Amino acid sequence: MHISSRDNPKIKQYVKLASSKKYRREMGQFVLEGARSCRDAFEKWRQGELTVISCFATLRALEKYSEYIDKDWFENCEQFYTVDDDIALKMSDLQYPQGIFVIAGYTQDKLSRECLSPTGRYLVLDDLQDPGNVGTLLRTADAVGVDAVVMCSDCCELYNPKVVRSAMGSIFRVKVYFADTLAEAADVFKSTGIRLYASVIDSDAVSVTKADLGNGCAVVLGNEGSGMPKEDVSVCDERITIRMHGNMNSLNVATAGSIILWEMCRGDEL
Repeated sequence: MHISSRDNPKIKQYVKLASSKKYRREMGQFVLEGARSCRDAFEKWRQGELTVISCFATLRALEKYSEYIDKDWFENCEQFYTVDDDIALKMSDLQYPQGIFVIAGYTQDKLSRECLSPTGRYLVLDDLQDPGNVGTLLRTADAVGVDAVVMCSDCCELYNPKVVRSAMGSIFRVKVYFADTLAEAADVFKSTGIRLYASVIDSDAVSVTKADLGNGCAVVLGNEGSGMPKEDVSVCDERITIRMHGNMNSLNVATAGSIILWEMCRGDEL
């Protein structure tokens, strides 16, 4: 089916899902844009691990990005729509959209002891608000091979389109669990024998290069501006920090997190 009207209900639904966190939660759906992200979504769909509800593509995109997207995937989707180029512009928040979009369903798995391995390595996000930072950290977690990421409820939404775009498909490859508070997450980790490390800016904290960040650990990253509140630091077993040798005393949280994630996993064979 071809859609040429900007007022088509399917297009309005996509735009509303892209712009409204409340609507995404009500529907249990989120949106993806771009050839690679949509390819990853269809791979998960084929594996039975994701529900693809609708997909949209311009004819130009289907031809241009055929190396990423198997046209048969679209044709086998019950709600596949080709759209005009101006419709793609309405659906996207990018100046130059690739012209491929997906609506998919999602679930949110609560953190529990059954989710964890005593020898696993985990990243915990505590009150991170910038979607780009969250997406970048998911991508880095995917690259180094941590066992899972845990997001506390005060973080920005996992299915925010900017998080999804920044993660570059890692949202489908990294297991993400959810906890209401860091204190709740800490109880679960400690019941499994996993040590919890608070990442802080403090000269008295243990250097990240000397901390025991091997198997059976979880590192917490705090808010971009204020870091971790004292009450959250207090539920952790140890404080770690990145020693600075230049003229700065702090790093962007995604940069700091990437360094810590590398330290967690650098002993693994690559």
